[in-house]
Amino acid sequence: MKRITQLSLAAAVALLAGCSLKEEPYGFNSTTNFYKTEADANAALIYAYAILPEIEYYSRNFILITELPTEDITLKPDAGASNFEFDRLAVRPDNPELTTAWRYAYIGVNRANAVIANVPGIAEMSEASRNQLVGEAYFLRALHYFNIVRLFGAAPLHTTPVTSLDQTSAAKASMQDIYALIREDLKKSIELTDATRRDGRANKVAASGLLAKVDLTLASGKVTNSPGYEFVPNAEELYAEAKTYAGNVLTSTSYGLDPDLKAIFDVDKKNGPEHIFDVATDRTGLSEGNYSKLPLMFIPYIDGAVFKLSDSTSVRSGYNHFVTEPALYNSFADADKRRTDLIPSKVYVGKKETVLSITGYSRPFTRKYLDPKQVGEQTSANTPVLRYSDVLLLYAEACGPTAEGYTAVNRIRTRAGLPNLQPSLSVTAFRDAVIQERAWELAFEGNRLFDLRRTRKMEEVLVQKYGKTIQPDNAYFFAIPTRETDLNPNL
Repeated sequence: MKRITQLSLAAAVALLAGCSLKEEPYGFNSTTNFYKTEADANAALIYAYAILPEIEYYSRNFILITELPTEDITLKPDAGASNFEFDRLAVRPDNPELTTAWRYAYIGVNRANAVIANVPGIAEMSEASRNQLVGEAYFLRALHYFNIVRLFGAAPLHTTPVTSLDQTSAAKASMQDIYALIREDLKKSIELTDATRRDGRANKVAASGLLAKVDLTLASGKVTNSPGYEFVPNAEELYAEAKTYAGNVLTSTSYGLDPDLKAIFDVDKKNGPEHIFDVATDRTGLSEGNYSKLPLMFIPYIDGAVFKLSDSTSVRSGYNHFVTEPALYNSFADADKRRTDLIPSKVYVGKKETVLSITGYSRPFTRKYLDPKQVGEQTSANTPVLRYSDVLLLYAEACGPTAEGYTAVNRIRTRAGLPNLQPSLSVTAFRDAVIQERAWELAFEGNRLFDLRRTRKMEEVLVQKYGKTIQPDNAYFFAIPTRETDLNPNL
């Protein structure tokens, strides 16, 4: 376990998939002898990215807190009580996973702030390089705050590096102010970055796609009267802006809809046409902390089982921790390739084929996080944050039931082996259909909870349709963790 309390960024290059970093309070650092050269700037940006693949963030905890509350996954019976709080939407403020989600997002904010504050002052680098690095930092800060505001609502807003304890007691900023900063940061990122693809890094296309998602969140939150979005002044202007930015992504020649669903999640094809921004993991380390083991969380446990993915590829039994819900599995059409191709149901124990039951202990499981190259328990997989199909559906939602909107959603359905969406839907019915399409297309990727919250469908879908119980305080935002309110009197 590494402990970093001062800035040692040259060494941070090796931490992209390392063990948890404990920082007090959120990454204090010293800039006295740093931020002098372009190498320093690059190291600082790598350090900012390095928070994303931590187990406590995108490589496990983020999936846990965003997927368990939905109809996508549940837990094995002997999972921890704190995990079940998310599954039952009864999350206490002292829940350790909730506290971790808050903590790591703010560590990420502080690291991005350090780049934004210090790299512009480095003279010994080209303007293009400086702009690119700072633009990526703006993207990262926007992503962290987007996660914070969707999870917790109003929260402290830090735009400069926190370097002392007296800076950690900020009061909550309004959702309006947080979203204003997010949109401003993403527009700066679009202006400063280029469109070059760099593995695990953001660019102009990623910033455009994320801004489209932010705009759609605001617009749909306003239209559906979702709690917290009363401040949004004009939903139609935001739908129009979302259409523009999503459209910019769709016209980029470097990205496209992958015709092969399985290829999207092939660990050897990290830069496929569909990948706009993934949290990249490095599986070359030798120690326990170098592996997220996220794939093992989804793979069922059957002693001696081999899970066959193709004639030449298979993986062995896993932890059976995240278990596919019947509600999701049974909602797919029988011919939907997103179920038949991406949720395997057959395994082999010895040479005997076994069919997994969706109501059994070991159930069909997603192949979105599988790693056929795992050695023992040494395994990791990238976590998708923004895919081309995600943006295509954002574009459809922004367009509404127009020719453009129908064309966009039907491209997704055609790839899945389904007929075109019913024509002549009303605006509300069309956008509801797109939200459902997102549920199938983006299952297990951390989008469903936010889609249900922004469209005010938590009760309609989870309670009325699937029979979940939701505590009112958990429906649209989680409580700020007790640890934070105890330490910060302004919260």
